[in-house]
Amino acid sequence: MSKKIKKTAAIFFFAAFILTSSFAQENPEGHEELTPEELLELENAEEKKEAEKDRLPQELQQNFIIVEGVRVHELNPQVTNYSSDSQLLNGLFEGLFTTSPVTLEPQYAIAKDFKISRDKKRWTITLRDDVYFSNGEKITAESVRDSWLRLLANPNASYSSLLDIVRGAEAFRTGRGNYDEVGIYATAENVLSVYLNSPANYLPRILCHTAFSVTHSDPTVFSGAYELEFVTERKYILKKNPYYWDRNNVTLERITFVQSENADENTWYYNTGAVDWVTTIVNQQQLLDPKAIQINANFGTGFLYFRLTDKKPAGSTSSNLWDYPEFRNAVLEAFPWDTMHKKYLIPATTLVYPLSGYPQIDGFDYTDAIEASLKMKDARQKYGVAQEEIIPLVMHVFENEFSEEDEKLLRQSLEPLGVELTIKTTPSYLYYATIASSDADIVATSWIGDFADPLAFLELFHGGSTMNDSGWKDEAFDGLLEKAATASDTERMNLLGQAENILLDSGMVLPLYRSVSSNVIDLTEVGGWYTNAFDIHPLKYLYKKQPKFNSENIVMR
Repeated sequence: MSKKIKKTAAIFFFAAFILTSSFAQENPEGHEELTPEELLELENAEEKKEAEKDRLPQELQQNFIIVEGVRVHELNPQVTNYSSDSQLLNGLFEGLFTTSPVTLEPQYAIAKDFKISRDKKRWTITLRDDVYFSNGEKITAESVRDSWLRLLANPNASYSSLLDIVRGAEAFRTGRGNYDEVGIYATAENVLSVYLNSPANYLPRILCHTAFSVTHSDPTVFSGAYELEFVTERKYILKKNPYYWDRNNVTLERITFVQSENADENTWYYNTGAVDWVTTIVNQQQLLDPKAIQINANFGTGFLYFRLTDKKPAGSTSSNLWDYPEFRNAVLEAFPWDTMHKKYLIPATTLVYPLSGYPQIDGFDYTDAIEASLKMKDARQKYGVAQEEIIPLVMHVFENEFSEEDEKLLRQSLEPLGVELTIKTTPSYLYYATIASSDADIVATSWIGDFADPLAFLELFHGGSTMNDSGWKDEAFDGLLEKAATASDTERMNLLGQAENILLDSGMVLPLYRSVSSNVIDLTEVGGWYTNAFDIHPLKYLYKKQPKFNSENIVMR
């Protein structure tokens, strides 16, 4: 989910629904003969009926303007791990499954049905008959296979290791196997067979992620509800894809993303009706309609993590002592948890967002300076480091992550350990691009899970994961993740909880806060926008309920 730029907000009711287990296929009483697709249509019928009452005539649905933060979007869904990219890409690309914007449960997209073999290791997925790319070319099972093989072959694809559950995928991804040995086969024009190493009932959840969208070898061809019409330095215009299978239910003809970091300007444009939705900064006190501010909790955690030596650039002069858990744990004991946690709306003491059925994990919420000193003394003795030697510790964080007082407190907390803390800051829009070349020992990140499961967080520290930016590897941790893949739901949650405990005990992670998001959008004027814990709002569902100020002649700077 990721080196992502996240927004801030807070609400708590998501904890209940994001925890529901796998792809729902059970029918309610009285509908035992309905297929999952028919059931979904039945459940949405009333909602669609109500939406039709509110929807403006089609001639008033010509353009929808979104103001977002400044960022050059990565338009390849297989390599990006920014949530801001995902918000745009969910309109351009689609996969076999997609996440419901309301419940976050998987629902059919390019796929229309699937069957699982008796041993749970073979999935047979049937595609819709009417799915086409934006150039009119039919999307087939072979198209899906080619797309996923391109993902596995791309060394920059952050999420490719999530397909390691597929037979032969890891070997091909790491250069030790051939593409024809990967257990993904087109057994008919619209039938895809996927062979797993072990059962994985969470597969549809993974396949909802943008990275597993169906892509074309031509990057200007798209599989989603929209195609890219125009791009400038700070503007992206999407137009409706005439070949999209569900085009009759896509209302907006065009969607324009405009980028701005000017809070006053963004507020003025929203107040005058020139834009429909603002995802970036505004002056909330100056908004004419405060009810348009949507504050919501996210399925995410902001945290600091240690980077081990093999993840630092060649020639780095930073200390390798932070590769050892004894030194890291001394820092965690001295860290001023109480003061730092008070900075945040929703403090976090653990990495994994608390989910229903997930065991309660003891996290970090108190400081013990005496224990910190004893741990550091023992660590120095064990590894032959003189007690008086000053150990450098470099921290890389977002600009404005900590105040001057915070930074002073952090340095003072570590000084008694003989640790000299240096804090480097970078603007948010540049931050993640600088991590790879940084020699930092500790890095800040804000991560929103990409599917409603603890694995969305724990995979960040899986030894062979392409999402692992820390360099940490632990056989016991990896073993628990692998064992959890074949376990029952309850046992699986317990195993993943044990894995998180190992991670926390290793001193790799310093949890700070639960992510929150803030959007400015008037839901009496815009339909199809739903509050959800991923803060991703599929573009295909959006429509206008009420006319806004005519903004045809307004130029966004």
